[in-house]
Amino acid sequence: MQLANLHASLTESQHNLQEYRKQHDSPASSEAGATLQSQLLAKLKRIETKLKALQIAKSYAKALLVSSELCAQARELVSTDPEAAIAPYVQMVKFSQYIADQAGEQACYEEVKLHLMSSRKQLWEDLNAMLKKNFEATLEGLSWPTPIKPPYGPQMKAKLDKFEQAFFNLLLLQTSSSDHEELTGDNLLAPVSIMMEAISLRFRFHFEGSKPTNRLDKPEWYLTHVKNTIAAHIPFLMTVVQPIVDRASDHLQIRISVKDHFIRAILVNVARKLRNDIPRLLDHPSYLSHTVHEILTFDQLLQDDFAYVTLEKNVQRETASAVILQNREWFDAWFQAEKTFARTRYDDILLDAHAFELDENEDIISSYKQQASDPRSVKATKSVAKLINLLESITDAYKLLPSLEQRLRFFADIQLGLLDGYKYRISSAIDSLEAVSLIRSVPVPGGLPDAVTGVIMSSEQGGVVAVLHRIYRWWTSACSVSEVLRVWADDELFLDLQFEVNQNPELFQEMANQYESPDSLFVPRLEKLFETANDSVFAAPLASFQRLCERTEKLMVKVIVREWNTATRDYSKRNPLWQPSGDAVPTEISSELYKPLQDLRLTCGYLHQTLPNTAFIRIYRNIAKEIEEWYWRNIITNTQFSVHDGLQLEADLRLGLWKVTKRWVNKPENYTKRLKEAIKLLTLPFGTAATDDGLTVHDPTVCCEALMTFLNDPSQSFKLTAALEQLGIDVLTHSQIRDVLRRRNDMLYSWN
Repeated sequence: MQLANLHASLTESQHNLQEYRKQHDSPASSEAGATLQSQLLAKLKRIETKLKALQIAKSYAKALLVSSELCAQARELVSTDPEAAIAPYVQMVKFSQYIADQAGEQACYEEVKLHLMSSRKQLWEDLNAMLKKNFEATLEGLSWPTPIKPPYGPQMKAKLDKFEQAFFNLLLLQTSSSDHEELTGDNLLAPVSIMMEAISLRFRFHFEGSKPTNRLDKPEWYLTHVKNTIAAHIPFLMTVVQPIVDRASDHLQIRISVKDHFIRAILVNVARKLRNDIPRLLDHPSYLSHTVHEILTFDQLLQDDFAYVTLEKNVQRETASAVILQNREWFDAWFQAEKTFARTRYDDILLDAHAFELDENEDIISSYKQQASDPRSVKATKSVAKLINLLESITDAYKLLPSLEQRLRFFADIQLGLLDGYKYRISSAIDSLEAVSLIRSVPVPGGLPDAVTGVIMSSEQGGVVAVLHRIYRWWTSACSVSEVLRVWADDELFLDLQFEVNQNPELFQEMANQYESPDSLFVPRLEKLFETANDSVFAAPLASFQRLCERTEKLMVKVIVREWNTATRDYSKRNPLWQPSGDAVPTEISSELYKPLQDLRLTCGYLHQTLPNTAFIRIYRNIAKEIEEWYWRNIITNTQFSVHDGLQLEADLRLGLWKVTKRWVNKPENYTKRLKEAIKLLTLPFGTAATDDGLTVHDPTVCCEALMTFLNDPSQSFKLTAALEQLGIDVLTHSQIRDVLRRRNDMLYSWN
């Protein structure tokens, strides 16, 4: 019951509250409750709004009056005092900038800002038209573009004064409207642009019209014209114009080079000419190649002769070559043309029947030779001389390119490709020679020319010497290329290339992704280049050609040793090898050695006469080792020696091998120390009047029996060492000494 009463009371209270709200929220109640204070505040707000509008209108009128007054002053002064007319224009620029800043904060100033900008632009056009007219009049008085060279006479001095004032006024107008970034950027100085109009007109007349001077195949004509034009006007620009610019740009605190602005202005004509000509040059690869070469040389000439700045504050300035190099399609067309030309010339070089003949005129590579005064220095073949010439021409084609990526394409795809091809050509010739088992004469029906296959033809005369001469030509070709590459590796151009490659390792992946092709070896060469660039950009090809030189040297050794093995077959198979002839000491060599030694004299004599001394010694050392091994295998360890046999072998070596080769090397026996020491053992007396202990360190006599005793008794090692030292044996091992001693008949009988 109590809950029901409470609920009824609550409902009544809620109803009363809602009625109260309705009564006090009605419009009638609000108007009735408005006070005089609120009415006064609303009136004051309306008055404030009108005052602000009036103030803005006043500011508009004032701004319009100021701008109108400044424009009127500038237009009035420009005809009488052009320099003074710049002052109100500068005030107009500052005033319009102030209003523009206000408009950014308050939208109500937007309309007046637009009006002032329009007035300022119109004023600039009026002033510029008048100042330009005055400047053109002074140019006409100077007979521009006729070159003006100092010294300047009195009559010319008055004209120059007018020119300087007119130039200064135009420049002052431009600097008043621009900041220093605009003046040091790609924008040209206004008076310089006007001066260029007459020069550009002449350029168009001669090189872009129907005149005979407009030829696709003669880019050097218009480039020479441009160079001469710059050279003719440089004195005037530096002595007259540059001081004017310095005076006008002092307030900007920057250095503006009139010379560079003038060159950039004249390059606009060259760029326009190239953009019109390149599409037609694409159908003429030879003309395109010639044009690019001339353009790159021209850009370099501007830097070298006129100190033209192409890079300023990390900003690359426009160059003539950039028109082509920055166009991917045009650059690729030029690159393919150069690659095709190089490959064609390379094929012609190697298809020549006389490609590997020695070049009598070595002027091309003489500067690369380290032993040019040595009559037996490395000789160049005709193919090497022409190849080096070709590689140098390719270097000249790309060395002026500013882009590392573009230079790498030439270097890795063309130059390294040609070097790889030449290395493969020599290597395949060696393979062909080895494939016929190094025999003197092989009939090859329908075979290709000698310079192509490298195989010994059936018509060849001269035997082994002729084979060596053929191998020598391959050897000297590979070594000549190695010498040139070694010199190039230290050249400043390739050192810079090496440094740039090391500084840009990420470039490899970019180029690999861009130029990857299953049929191209460019990316593998590029990868090898980046891997070995810490040593030299030529590290990989240099190592390849050095290995090729070593291979040809081994082939020479193999040819001579093979001939020795064949010629000494009867000598090694004689059984018994030597017939006893009493106790007389042999004074002649075995008759079976006459022919082998004669062949060795001819072959080694040819190598000694042909090869540089260091190379000959290196090859002779290997030949001596092979002959020594032959003696050891076929004579020393395969024969039982009597006393006379040992003496005969000593005579064969002393009066034969060592005497024949002594004309080329000093102490040839030292190149075959194993044979030298084996002879000592074979001619060693069997027994001697030894002391009670068999041998002492000071005992001058050593016998075979005692030596064998020392060898077989480990406790006698001290005596063995002393004996070997006394005999001068330091190369043969104990096992080899034992083998030699056992080949003696007297030792064999003794131990049996």
